[in-house]
Amino acid sequence: MPGPTSPPRILIRADARPELGGGHIMRCLALASALGAEGAEIAFACAPGSAELVPALARSGHACLDATIAGDVPLPDAWSGQADAIIVDLYSSTCEDETRMRRFAPVIAVIEDLPDRVHDCNLLIDQGFGRSTGDYQRRVPPGAQLLLGPDMCPLRPDFAALRAASLIRRAENAPLARILVAMGLTDLGGISEQVVELTRACLPDAVIDVVLGPLAPSRTPLQQRAKTDTKLSVLIDIDDMAERMMMADLAIGAGGGSALERCVLGLPSIIVVLADNQKSAATALGRLGAARVIDTVSRFERDLPLLLRDATSQTLQTMSQAAAAVSDGRGAGRIAVALLNLIGATAQRTDPVTNTGAES
Repeated sequence: MPGPTSPPRILIRADARPELGGGHIMRCLALASALGAEGAEIAFACAPGSAELVPALARSGHACLDATIAGDVPLPDAWSGQADAIIVDLYSSTCEDETRMRRFAPVIAVIEDLPDRVHDCNLLIDQGFGRSTGDYQRRVPPGAQLLLGPDMCPLRPDFAALRAASLIRRAENAPLARILVAMGLTDLGGISEQVVELTRACLPDAVIDVVLGPLAPSRTPLQQRAKTDTKLSVLIDIDDMAERMMMADLAIGAGGGSALERCVLGLPSIIVVLADNQKSAATALGRLGAARVIDTVSRFERDLPLLLRDATSQTLQTMSQAAAAVSDGRGAGRIAVALLNLIGATAQRTDPVTNTGAES
């Protein structure tokens, strides 16, 4: 295996699909930003169409190559067939896929959400609540490094940067006046339109900001509605989500990484669980008092109006305090440092020149 390149070259293998959403790409972009700030060169390998679903990927400036199956690891031509590390953020990948990836990189890092798969990796990141090393016993190789818990969630730096100002704002105990609706970039089943209709019926005077991806099914009907509803804003493919969250008094959103973004800013939320993999984190946030949870889409038409009517200023402040205690938003930096240290340590063990010098 060749020694490390300078700067380190890191491939990120992640997908966005209409049925999957863009959350994997978004958290990997946050991690890419942190790695880039430390001097690494980043490339993405993604399912075709991922950049259309998540335009922030196209704007990032990172090379983005098509990968049709989980085990595909195309590399930029300039890398001569080798990377220093591959980050895998896929539900569809297998341990065998990761083993095959070792032909192209000495270090494999995996981002996981549920401890129910076996991995061949050097580093595993799981932002889930209550995770322990025991959850991954016999699921990762001996000596693999584990980074566990919500403080390891890779988020963009603007969330941590605005945390203090957002928490000061929420301490004012203001009434519910502005709501952020963010059901995911792909807007599964056009759910954002339904959320807006229910919210407007309950809170006719509230300002509602809806965040959508460019291909979201709700885009056209909500833009039509906004022509007559002057307190409704439809925001397409924004890059100032942290500022939008800071301005909101309450969010209605999906689970996953976006729920932890809201926690960093102390933003109370109503979580609508859109996929089974979101249920565990949403339930944990509900237990902590950081959010109210609607655990199935089939119940949200009944439950959302009830939860909105219960959103008093005191309730919101209590939820905000609980949310802010969940995560500080600095996980991407922690992961970047750990991965780059691992790349350096692995290179020292495999570099014959370094090893000879150490033994003499």
